[in-house]
Amino acid sequence: MLCQYGKKTRYYLRNDVDAAIFLCVSEPDLIKEFLFMRIARFFFVMFFLAIFPVLCAGEATEPVLESPQFYTGNQEKEYKFYPGGKIGISMETPGDLKIIGWDRGLVRMEAEIKVRSLTEEKARAILEKSPIRLRYRDTASTIQVAAAPELKGLLEVNLIVHVPSARTDLTVQMKKGDFSIDTVNGWLEVTLAEGNMDLTAMNGYFSGKTTKGNISANLSGNRWIGHGFTAVTQEGRVDLILPEKYSATLQLDTRNGEITVDYPAQEIEGEMIPLEVAAKKKAQQLRVSVGDGGAPLRLGTQSGDLSLRKRYAGEGDKL
Repeated sequence: MLCQYGKKTRYYLRNDVDAAIFLCVSEPDLIKEFLFMRIARFFFVMFFLAIFPVLCAGEATEPVLESPQFYTGNQEKEYKFYPGGKIGISMETPGDLKIIGWDRGLVRMEAEIKVRSLTEEKARAILEKSPIRLRYRDTASTIQVAAAPELKGLLEVNLIVHVPSARTDLTVQMKKGDFSIDTVNGWLEVTLAEGNMDLTAMNGYFSGKTTKGNISANLSGNRWIGHGFTAVTQEGRVDLILPEKYSATLQLDTRNGEITVDYPAQEIEGEMIPLEVAAKKKAQQLRVSVGDGGAPLRLGTQSGDLSLRKRYAGEGDKL
């Protein structure tokens, strides 16, 4: 169908059949262009249908990258060590350290070395080169877990060290990992760049600090026997757990947090006085003597909550 306005002619075509008839009858010069476009479209559709299954199969069979696995190796060493000796432990590779006191004149080190690798062959090659350096005499020992910059993020070393509980002095430095100690009496200094501290049944002198991590101190007996106890964190929660009848001078601080108390009131001049927390803006502190007073217990956090509570039945008592 067509309409003519002056010199211009406008065509209204209902479908491709009308178009073909119109071109053949009215515009024979355009038939080649019309047929070329139709044939090109036909071959394009056929080509797409032919390669579509191949594209789908390629997506289905594309290899999936394998995730690295952990491979573990173990190392053990036991040697004679007299009570009163000093042990230095330096962990420059990420990993946890657990110190356990026992009634033997021996030190026993148990190491778990974990390597993250795609193949067992590569993992074995790494495990054969132990990062642990151990030196010892009867009264002095050093345990070093050397740094491995080329294995950053791929290597982890966890240590369990048994030491004489009666008297062992310890100096510990850790890069990243959790520290715990149980049933040890001695001069103890612990520094963590990042990690939690779990402190149980200790006496003597303790100084511990972590830049980022929580602190849990669970003390036992009826008083702190020694020079004092200090544990601080820049960022983290602090929990102090004491027996119900315990003698010490408490100095608890948080610069930005809350102190909660679940501990019995103390008798002062014949009157039972509950433990009261002093607050100033975002900071809170608790200064009080419990029992008969005694050695100072200092615990604090720059940013985090702090709690003092009594030990509940079933939590045990040591030393």
